[in-house]
Parts: sequence; structure tokens; C-alpha cells
Amino acid sequence: MRFKNEDIDKVIGQLDIVEVVGEVVELKKTGMNYKGLCPFHKDTNPSFMVSSSKNIYKCFVCGAGGNAIKFYMDYNKLTYGESIYELGKKYNLNIAPVKSGQSQTINKKYYKILEEALLFFSENIFTNSGREALEYLNKRGMKPDFIRENKLGYAPNSWNSLYDYLIKKGYEPEVLSLLGLIKKSEKGYYDTFRDRIIFPIYSPNGDVIAFGGRTMSDRKDIAKYLNSPETPVFHKGRNLYGIKNRGSNVRRKNYALLMEGYMDVLAAHSYGFDVALAPLGTAFSTDQAELLKRYTSNVIIAFDMDNAGRVASEKAALVLKKYGFNIRVLELKNAKDPDEFLKKYGKSEFLKSVKNSKEIFDFFYEYYVKEYDLSNPMAKQNFIIRFKEFFMSVETELEKSLYLDKLSVSLDVGKELLKDILISKNKVIEYTKMEVKPPSTNQIKINELELETLKLSLKKRKYYKSFKNKTILSKLVLDIFRVIEENENKNYIRELLQGKYFKLEDDEEEILLNISTELSSKSQEEVENNYIEVYKRWFNKEIEEKMMYYKDEKKIFLYLECKKIYEIINNDRKKEELEESYEKFMSMKV
Repeated sequence: MRFKNEDIDKVIGQLDIVEVVGEVVELKKTGMNYKGLCPFHKDTNPSFMVSSSKNIYKCFVCGAGGNAIKFYMDYNKLTYGESIYELGKKYNLNIAPVKSGQSQTINKKYYKILEEALLFFSENIFTNSGREALEYLNKRGMKPDFIRENKLGYAPNSWNSLYDYLIKKGYEPEVLSLLGLIKKSEKGYYDTFRDRIIFPIYSPNGDVIAFGGRTMSDRKDIAKYLNSPETPVFHKGRNLYGIKNRGSNVRRKNYALLMEGYMDVLAAHSYGFDVALAPLGTAFSTDQAELLKRYTSNVIIAFDMDNAGRVASEKAALVLKKYGFNIRVLELKNAKDPDEFLKKYGKSEFLKSVKNSKEIFDFFYEYYVKEYDLSNPMAKQNFIIRFKEFFMSVETELEKSLYLDKLSVSLDVGKELLKDILISKNKVIEYTKMEVKPPSTNQIKINELELETLKLSLKKRKYYKSFKNKTILSKLVLDIFRVIEENENKNYIRELLQGKYFKLEDDEEEILLNISTELSSKSQEEVENNYIEVYKRWFNKEIEEKMMYYKDEKKIFLYLECKKIYEIINNDRKKEELEESYEKFMSMKV
């Protein structure tokens, strides 16, 4: 039983996890959270926490955790789909299972129409009507072969030429309007894009999902860029320009260049920097961070050099940091953007700038310090407060500690005092000021750690046994774990791709195909080394959570014991030593 992602989001977003869990677990409020006896192991001392603000539960003894759907699924021993269905009925949520093949068939029709539109645009740029557009791109350094390769196009300066073209192909006006290709006025239908250079926008799977159009006019009353509106197959905040056929490059090179616009990305690609990507006319979003996380954890932000670009860099960095990215910021001298810099100074100078890019904390420090006179005590205090949002975005305690060390040395202010201001008393952030929201549990589809865990579990069942009780939030990983648990089979990937167990979405098929390719190219030694690394990362995550729990509960002895184990495992350790330390950790009494 499968549901639309929107319906799954609705279930998680509208459910009160305290109410769902509270039906079977007696919960007592402790501070901002709730505590009770864990229903997943023999618990005599309450170790089971429920957070209504984060919409998750977590047991600090057996490690059980997740969102409301995961709890209902595990407690009632149901499949993921059955759990969504029952919760929807139980709490009167307006959701329904997707009929087999229904959404996929409809989307294929949409993709075909968009491909026809792309063909129309890309052929027009090489006609007489597209001569001006061709000359414009040529002046920007883009030759005909590059234009053909990237399928850049031109929308004629005509009221309804695309409309006429697609109607003759037999497509309905209502569908063309739904896809944002045409609009309707009192005089009838007309083309959305007219007299503009056209940039096709692709899904990660390579399907055309939308278009961007750039005017060549200098008129101030005409928008410089025009993007397709939101449609059934296109959501601006969930896609990145340049991702088509680039995901493999980003994954192989293990970093991405995040730029502002189409021309920057295309210029970078033309100079060999094929890892360049861009948001689509919106502030960088949590969904875009999730998409990028599939391919890499390393990002160099290369936005424009003006003040607006620096503000955008700050906002994007805060979103990326929430997802554990390693972030650097590219600062290009004597050019307003990457496109201009590449044309002025060429590839080698751009590469030097990439190598000299600033680590994100250093970028924030230099960006903020220009606004304050640090010799003034009040200005110094306000400067420190500027870092609150940054520290709220940092994922691990270790990373927070390292950044606090740097700030303490730079400002000659005690680390403990900074920690009190920026971490201990830094619990509520007004994210609306930043125009981005922190990622909630229900938004997370599959993060990097869960993806690596899935790869290992599909490689060998013995690895799955090490990870099956971890707090997995991804729907896909949970579904596949259920398959592995119930089936003694070594050909999971092939049978999953054949739809034997459940129907995969397009992006899920892509994930499994990429996993299959990667696993086939790795030696057993590489796989085993990866297992140790992933095992250690889960261990670190769980021990950090338990350390925070012990600290909040003022159980200092247990906190120090955890800290000792934490320090031991983060030295080079063999698999057996790690597993032995983990057993000791799990046997600690709460």
C-alpha cells in the first residue's frame, strides 16, 4: 500500500506524537518533553522520551526511535503503508492510497508534453527568429555545440506559437495550462514564455520538469528571469538547476559548487566545473539540502559578490549546516559573479579561488566583524549574539566545541561563557527572520548516514543485523529493512527493482540503481572498512544523545562514563573493539 509524499507529510504533520504514543505508554511531562517506560524492551526505569516540538520519540536504552508512523508500525507490527492507512482512518485524516501505476502514468504524460515543448524551444533557437538569442549566448561564451548539448532554446516573440504547436500534437489546453506552458486571458490562451532564452530544468532522473526563461531586453518593467510555476511535477524548492546527469559527477568528485543562477552554472560547466548547481529563483530550501545530500556532504557556496549574495550565502549555509554539510564559501575578487570571473580570468584562477575558499565559520566571522567595533563591550556582545543561529545549525557537540574554541581565542572570551550564551541558553531561534525553517523529522527522506547504512544492509544480511534497531526515519529504508527481515534472500536489489515487494518511486529506483553500481565496484575490504566507519558514526550519534540526556538529568557519573567511551572509540578501532565498547555502552544503567 503506497501513499503520495504529500499525504505522508500530512499524516506526520497533523498527528500529535504525544497523543499517538500516549495511547499505549503512560507519559509524564518533564520540562519540554515527556517521559515513560519504553514499550520495546523490559524497562523498569523510565528511559523513553517523547518530544512534541521535534515530533519524535527516543529510548536511551534500547535505541528505539522515530516519528509517529514508525512508533505505530513497530508497536502494532504493521507495514509502513498499513500504519499510514490505519492512522489516517483513526484520526480522520483525508488521505487515500495511490492506485497502482496511476500517478506514474499521469506523470509520464506530463513529461512527454514537456519534452515536446523542449524540442520546440531548442529547434527555434537555430531559426531566423532565434538569431538574437543565439548571438546573445555566443557573446556570453556559449558555442552552438554547447547550446545543443545543454538543449538551450528560444521562445519566439509570438502570442501563442507554442500553444498552436502543442494543440496540433493533440494535447489539451487544460493540461498545458496545468504544466505552466500557457496562460488564459479574456482573449484566449497565450504562451507563458515569449521572446526569452529558455533553460530546461530537469529532475535528478533526467525528466524535463520545467523551464526558466531569460529576457534579452533592458526594459526595467520586464522581469529578467521567469520560471515555470509550481506544477504536479515541478516544485521550485525541491529541485536544483544542473542536477541532470550531474549527480554522478557530484558524487564522484564528492563536492558541489552552489551558484545563484542559470548562467553561472552553465559557465562553470563550460569550463569543466561540472559540479555546479543552483536553486531555482528561491531561497535555498531544506528540500534542496536533502536532495544534495544524496550526492555529497561537501558544498562550496559561490553566490554573487554583492551584499544580497552574502545574505543569501548566510541563509543557505544555515540550512546546509543543519544537514551536517562541510561548507566553504568562495570569494571572487574583481567580479560580480562566477560567470564574469571565469570569462575575465579563466579556469586556473577560478580553481585557485576554489582552493582558497573560506571555511564557513571563518566566512561568518569576517562577514559579521565588519559591522561591529570589537573594542566596544556592547558591540562585542552583539557580535557574539550574531552567532546564535549558526550554533543552532551545527549538528554535533564536537563540532560546536571546536567552533567555540576558535571564537574564544579570537575574542579572548572564556569558552564556558560563550557556551552558556550560544548553546545552553540558545534554545529558541526565530527562523522566520531567516525565511527558512529548520528541518523537521517528517521532512527527512533519506540522509547520508541512512543511505550508507542501507548500502551495507543490502550488501550482506550480517550488516543489516547491526543496524536494524537504529533510529531510521527514511520511509524507503524502513520499507527495505522490512523486506530484509522477512526474506532470506541475497538478490534484494534486483527484486526490489522488479517491484516484487512494493512499488518504487522514480527517485527510489535511482537510489537503488546507484547503490547497485557502487556495491559492484567495491572490494570486500572497502565494504568492511565502510562498515566500521558507519558503525562508528551511529555509535557517536547515540552516545552524544545519551550524554546530553545524562547531563540534563544531572547523572554526572554516567555522563563521564559515556564521555570516556566516546573518546576511546574516536581513536582508530577495529571492528571487534568497537562492538565490545558498544556492548559496554548499551549495558549502562539509566
